[in-house]
Amino acid sequence: MAIFAQTERVYNLRIHQKTVNITGEPVSHALAINDQIPAPTLRFRKGEMAVIHVTNTLSEPTTLHWHGVLVPWNMDGPAFSNSKLILPGETFTFRFPIQQTGTYWYHSHTGLQIQAGLYGAIVIEDEIPLVKTDHDLVIILSDWTNEKPNRVMSNLKKDGDDYAFKKKFFPSLLGAIRHGAVWDYIKSEWTRMGPMDLSDLGYDAFLMNGQRSSTIPAMKPMDKVRLRVINASSSTYFYLNIGNLRNFTVISKDGMGVVPLEVNEILMGMGETYDLFFEVPHAHHPMAYEFRATAQDVTGFGSLILGDQQSIERVLDKIKPNPYAMEHAGIHGGNTSEPPSHGSHPSPSQGLPTHGDDPENVDVPMSNRLNANMLKSPTITEFDSALQRHNIHLELDGDMERYTWYINGKPFSEEKYILVRYNEVVRVTLENKTMMHHPMHLHGHFFRFLNGQGKYAPNFHTVDVGPMQTVTIEFWANEPGEWFFHCHNAYHMEMGMSRLVKYEGFERPPELMEEELKHSSMAMIHDDGFYLNGEAEVYTNHAELELGLNGGRWDIVLNLELENYNEDHFEAETLFKRYLSRFLAITGGGEYEDHELHALLGLAYKLPFNIDTLVYLRTDRTVVIRLKKEIPVLPRVNLGIEPRFEYRDHFDWELEASLGYRLTNRWSLDAFYRREDDLGHAIGFGFKFGF
Repeated sequence: MAIFAQTERVYNLRIHQKTVNITGEPVSHALAINDQIPAPTLRFRKGEMAVIHVTNTLSEPTTLHWHGVLVPWNMDGPAFSNSKLILPGETFTFRFPIQQTGTYWYHSHTGLQIQAGLYGAIVIEDEIPLVKTDHDLVIILSDWTNEKPNRVMSNLKKDGDDYAFKKKFFPSLLGAIRHGAVWDYIKSEWTRMGPMDLSDLGYDAFLMNGQRSSTIPAMKPMDKVRLRVINASSSTYFYLNIGNLRNFTVISKDGMGVVPLEVNEILMGMGETYDLFFEVPHAHHPMAYEFRATAQDVTGFGSLILGDQQSIERVLDKIKPNPYAMEHAGIHGGNTSEPPSHGSHPSPSQGLPTHGDDPENVDVPMSNRLNANMLKSPTITEFDSALQRHNIHLELDGDMERYTWYINGKPFSEEKYILVRYNEVVRVTLENKTMMHHPMHLHGHFFRFLNGQGKYAPNFHTVDVGPMQTVTIEFWANEPGEWFFHCHNAYHMEMGMSRLVKYEGFERPPELMEEELKHSSMAMIHDDGFYLNGEAEVYTNHAELELGLNGGRWDIVLNLELENYNEDHFEAETLFKRYLSRFLAITGGGEYEDHELHALLGLAYKLPFNIDTLVYLRTDRTVVIRLKKEIPVLPRVNLGIEPRFEYRDHFDWELEASLGYRLTNRWSLDAFYRREDDLGHAIGFGFKFGF
């Protein structure tokens, strides 16, 4: 509860663990503030002093970040770069002046605590109302998993596609043929991308204000509604719609006013906020209207009903996206140098009417989705031309298979800083080399999004960089310190897509450096941590066990194999791989076969068409070439082919092939074929289990 003391507004926040039941399954690892998920909304007025006492009653450290709020460097929240950790049992007081107005939010900046529920809204009242309203609603979007977030990360490190089964996402060669997308399938294989998914995780629920669905009853025709929408999810983009593609007006983005713009759909990234204005239509019969946030991969949605009338105009269900011919553009719609047409166009994501509540609205309207190039500041935002300019180019890249994410080819653990000078204009070009969206967020500053609006470029704190797209932003370096700049997908951030914008000549206080050394295991970014994975195969004629450690640029693999369950045919292999790039790794290790042990040294490389290649020389002067290719021929049915070629005094070759049917994300039933020079042909049946 807020307490006023002169110009201070004081809040007391207690962070604690909480048991919740969102999906019908009790979950005890949820995290709450003052017994609430989302956390309490903090309200301020410009000119006040925010005084926020944060008490940590967890068994682990925590921190809070004030997302989009301009605060002194040492009040920003992230541990070690800006603040100390709030250790268990401790209370820390954040104190900062309120210098702005708008819709913002706050969340944990420690580990993956945001996924467990540590997020809440901040509303700083307008000095002059942007719009006159009858209802001013705060709507916090989030994604929810019943799994512990650290378990989720472990699963992603085992296999970047680990949650495909949960989402029933089974792209295949037959699927490409059925979609008439064979050429797209071939192109994606050639570029070593594979069929595209829109999200890494399979979630159990999508929430609005902590609930799957809820109702705001006090709505009547012609009421004017302001929706302050905050995407506090960990890794989900949302489509925003009202009713049967009803128009609404965008009046603010990231807390900063924009020239009002009427649209009927927004694709909203993590970390972004939008203020929307909607006037309840006058209908022949009183009607309620659904405000829906649909996950971009169309695996679920959160719903808020505006009004308590029996008749409800609902948002039409989305069509599942085509994984073989993905729409590359994000909310920017392509090249940012030319604004697109503002006219309506068919939305590929819009489905057919599925709700017959209102016979007057059975026609499907045309989608007019917001494109960020449409947004324009109502005031001039350009910087003084006399200021020095500093151009920076950042490539956003990653390896979905090993689940590690890069900026300019390096994760955070290898390159932490982007150096800037005080009082210069820093222009950053962000080039996305992946097929996923990356919402890039800068702490402590707003930046101009250079979208073709010239002097009126809008100010953001978070910008969506769509798949294979390039955007340019610029900010005035006027806040000395170290400030995080990162992808606001929590899993991408933790696995390396992060940097610290550091002002030249700035040094952290010694106590922060000491804190980092003392609590290094609690660092926000863990891209160099090791994760265990494994697979066991049991067939009628052989058994195989593979154990692996994946961390940073290293893969360590131990493989044990017993052919015909005969100890004379036992083989073992240990490989150490050091990745130089996403596709190339130096490989060393040893092989044990035919009762002999040999060291080896070589290269691993992923060829076009996603063919894994391993070439090495053993200490017995044998040259070995191994290939591996998996083909998803049918949904849940994979064909694996592994030829092996050896040359020393003569040429030998072997072939392994398997056809497997996935029962779950861990189990599969397989048929197996092997051809070897000394053992001949063999066929077996059995199962695989991944862990």
